[in-house]
Amino acid sequence: MDVNTESTETETETPAESEYLSEDDLNYFETKEKLQARMEEIRSTIQEMILENESVPEIERLELKEFNVDDDRQKMHDAMVEEEVSRVKDRIEIEILERCYRRDLIKRDCWDCLKVKDRAVKAFHTEHEVTNYPLKERPQAELDALKRVENRTKAELQRAQEKGGEEEAEEVLSAQSGVTSSYSAELGLSHPYLYDQFSLHTTEQKLNQIIMLQDVIFRIKVALNTQFDKVYKQKVQEISRVKERNKQVRELLEELEVNEELWVPALNDREVPERVFVVDDSEIKAEKYLTPEQEKEEERKRLEEQKHLAAKSDDVRERALDDMMDGVLEVKKDSVLKTEVAQPEFIVAKPDKEWTEEEKKQFKEYENKVKELNTEKEKYRKSLENEIKGLQKITKEATERFDEGLKKLFERKIKSDMAICQEELKIKTLNYSVLMEEVMRNEELELAQKLKEMSAQRKKVGEDLQKFEKEVESFQESYNNIVADDKAQDKDFRKEFMSVHKAHVDQLYKLFKRRPRGQKKNAMEELDAQRNMPEGLTLPLWERFCQIRRTKIDTEHKIKATAATLAEMQASLLKKREEDETGEQEIEYLAAELENLREEKKNFLTDITVQFLLKQGQVEVTNMDLIPDYSESILLHRGKVEELNHTIRTLGEQKIAMMVQTKDFRKGIIQVEWDNTMRRMQIEDLKNKERDIQKLRLTEDHKEYLKTDSDSRVCKQAISMKETQAMQLKTYQKDMKYRKQKIRNLQAQAAMKEQKNVALDKQVQDMHVTVSQMRHIYEASATEENEAVNTEQRYQEVLLVQRLKDTARFQMEKLAFLSAEAQRLRMRNVPSLVQIKYD
Repeated sequence: MDVNTESTETETETPAESEYLSEDDLNYFETKEKLQARMEEIRSTIQEMILENESVPEIERLELKEFNVDDDRQKMHDAMVEEEVSRVKDRIEIEILERCYRRDLIKRDCWDCLKVKDRAVKAFHTEHEVTNYPLKERPQAELDALKRVENRTKAELQRAQEKGGEEEAEEVLSAQSGVTSSYSAELGLSHPYLYDQFSLHTTEQKLNQIIMLQDVIFRIKVALNTQFDKVYKQKVQEISRVKERNKQVRELLEELEVNEELWVPALNDREVPERVFVVDDSEIKAEKYLTPEQEKEEERKRLEEQKHLAAKSDDVRERALDDMMDGVLEVKKDSVLKTEVAQPEFIVAKPDKEWTEEEKKQFKEYENKVKELNTEKEKYRKSLENEIKGLQKITKEATERFDEGLKKLFERKIKSDMAICQEELKIKTLNYSVLMEEVMRNEELELAQKLKEMSAQRKKVGEDLQKFEKEVESFQESYNNIVADDKAQDKDFRKEFMSVHKAHVDQLYKLFKRRPRGQKKNAMEELDAQRNMPEGLTLPLWERFCQIRRTKIDTEHKIKATAATLAEMQASLLKKREEDETGEQEIEYLAAELENLREEKKNFLTDITVQFLLKQGQVEVTNMDLIPDYSESILLHRGKVEELNHTIRTLGEQKIAMMVQTKDFRKGIIQVEWDNTMRRMQIEDLKNKERDIQKLRLTEDHKEYLKTDSDSRVCKQAISMKETQAMQLKTYQKDMKYRKQKIRNLQAQAAMKEQKNVALDKQVQDMHVTVSQMRHIYEASATEENEAVNTEQRYQEVLLVQRLKDTARFQMEKLAFLSAEAQRLRMRNVPSLVQIKYD
């Protein structure tokens, strides 16, 4: 047992668990606990020995296997561990192999098969990014199909040239240019042999058009990828130029002793997709496991790298080159920024007061040299800074120019995407057309076959129906004959017994009409019994009668059976006729459906879906949803619309001019009519005045007025007005005196009414008190005997109170009216003058 790798687990059993132990376990429970405690003690001792062994000198140190208590158990444990490790290792290797296989499959299907890998180019200063089109190698079958279609189209053009000449062939080639259906023509990537959209009628033409449209899409992608590769190479070159400039800038910054972080552009993973398949050591977070062989190989590589570095450090040529560079270039740089003027020794040796004239002169020269050197350093520093700014400006302008070029590439990519989508829409439309044509063809064949089968079946049913009708007619004739025989038997009954007495004949006829009940055989025997024979009838006659009656009854039974069979046959005939009519209706329905399908197919083949590119503003469709509904739209040429609009505008202007002319003419007519009406009315007024003047009668006052002058008339009017004013003043004073007397009387009456109202109010209050007291008395001592009397008394009291209230309200209203009248009379203190109008 290896105490370093294994640990002994001590298990302490609880009293509840000890209840389920066997008798032997309970007997040796304490012994087992002591043994486990002893094992723990030994284990602790061995671990302490191991720790102590690690701290002793190496020469005295024991190996770990020396501390094994049980070597066999340790070997068994090591074998188990090795087996487990081997199993886990095999499982992990299988998982790694599966993942590698899956990776290879994905890489083969999504990467290796691509002739042009998916790649992107990102702008330097923005997040703008343009991707290329990943392309696979075109299959040979696709190229062969394209070549076949092109050859066939060339042959068609040659035949068109032979039949119609060169002009017709050019029309066939340029027919598609009349209608712009995609941006591929604008990009200059349209296929030269594409069919015109209006001439795609057959399935073969549509399939050939699909193949050529797929070639157009491939051309668009290849053209864009070509421009993309140029831009990508341009960016790689620009990054290398930026790195060169940054190297120069970094050298200048080091010379200026400035620590500045430079912008270093680099390609990201989208621009270099191959990085996906490269795993850096920094991406692996787990500790790398090396086998002993790999460790030896790593050690060998490390020793070789050290030898190479040592050999490189002892290279005399490299050292000579470094010395040469340090002696020429760096010295030139240091001569300006790092060169210092040597300071005279006397400056430090003695104070400036003890300097001689020569030393003062030397110090002055030293200061001039220092100043000149500082000036030169500053100029050199500014030149370096200007050079750094110039390099950075060049980098910025170059990268911005690249971003502008990338923006143009992005616009080209957008247009290429639009062209590809438009061509793909054409392909989908053609595929849909081919599919629908195939579906309609299959439906037509299916309906035609079904119609043929139903027609054959109906023909057979019609023949069976005619045959069955003949059988029914024949059976009907048989039935009619049997019925006729039965009627003849009934008619010939009396003829059969002409020699018999009429009374016996009547009796026999009654018996002839009687029918048996129950079972036929027994009933007929009962009817044919001699006891039923009429008196006076001989036995031969009776037997003949019974035979005739039996024949009649058999005929009737045969009629019933024949009628039932005939009814069944007629029901079957009716059912067959209904089935025949149903079959005929189904045939008519199938024929109509087939005709509709053929008409629909014809319309579908002639009503071709054509794709257009319309500019904004040329679509006059109400757009209620995101996608306009063109189901009821009509496509018109713009020139026709403009010509029609011009005609409408011209006619509208002419109509407006005519309406203005008509309005002016009607205005003149109305003006003339108004003038005529005004003149007629003036004439009528003048005639009326003339008639009034002729009929006017003058009184003496009129004559007097006409005779007197204006001054005398004014004096007379003034005198009359004064007399009138004096008379009105007198009347006013008299009226005022009367009104004042009336007000005094009314005030006295109002005072009396107020006194009466006060008395009445007091009576009302007393009556309220009395009523309240009476109510309390009644409530305290009311009985059934005086209930009626008290009720009548209370009713009379309520009526009295109501009358008093009405009287008080009427007197208050009258008092208010008298007060208002007195106020009105009081306000009338000025006389009213009559206004006299003078003509």
